Amino acid sequence: MLALVAGLLWAGPAAAAPSTPAVVSIDYCADQYVLALADRGQIHGVSPRARQAFSYHRERAADVPVVEPVAEAILHAGPDLVVRFWGGNQRLVSMLERVGVDTVNILYGHDTETIFGNLTKVASALGRADEASGLIADQRARIAALEARPRLNLRALYLTPSGTTGGAGTDVDGMIRLAGLENMAAELGYRGWRTVSLEELLMNPPDVFIGSFFDDADVSRSSWSPARHPRLARMMGAVRTVPVPGRFLSCSGLFSVDAAEYIRATLDGTR
Repeated sequence: MLALVAGLLWAGPAAAAPSTPAVVSIDYCADQYVLALADRGQIHGVSPRARQAFSYHRERAADVPVVEPVAEAILHAGPDLVVRFWGGNQRLVSMLERVGVDTVNILYGHDTETIFGNLTKVASALGRADEASGLIADQRARIAALEARPRLNLRALYLTPSGTTGGAGTDVDGMIRLAGLENMAAELGYRGWRTVSLEELLMNPPDVFIGSFFDDADVSRSSWSPARHPRLARMMGAVRTVPVPGRFLSCSGLFSVDAAEYIRATLDGTR
């Protein structure tokens, strides 16, 4: 395999990529973009985590080859294009570009326009611009429908198995508000990702808990996490709790609309 890499580097840049290039995605979030936008025949590989339970598009990945995010495996898959979010590094990107494999870097950001910009960028590189346009139009319509619904006047707290919550400026904050709720973590003055104060919760419990990843064996659970405290466990048993599937809560808010719809339907009793 190393001979393959060396040979390609020696040969120099390849010919221009076709209008619908073969693609490999090299990390879990890049997988979601590629699986959503590319034609199946274009996809030469996805990352090892694309088929995990927390992968939104895991069913689409079922028959797609898994490619380790290393140069030898990527080149063996024969892509014209590699899509990445955090996978790989600049050395890998430079090497791929030297042998004529284009790369698309997904930008970090959980606001709607950044997500839509990423969809447009990846789709354009794949020769699938219409796919992104359709997805974006659908998302805008669903956001408008959620925003048109009356607010619920309930304070919600998002909680992970590690006892972490999302305050102002997080994708979870936007998701909670889109569902028609108030984010209790933001009201408490939390910004970004913070560990929950058990004392604050015991004195001032939320109206709703939003939990996720509690059934995921791959998620780290600290023995000292507030989420493991028996008093918090009793509180979560007494306060209404919405367990949101982990596949809706990943990749910087890419699926926040799905999550907000799920939460709202659960609270409205329509799911």
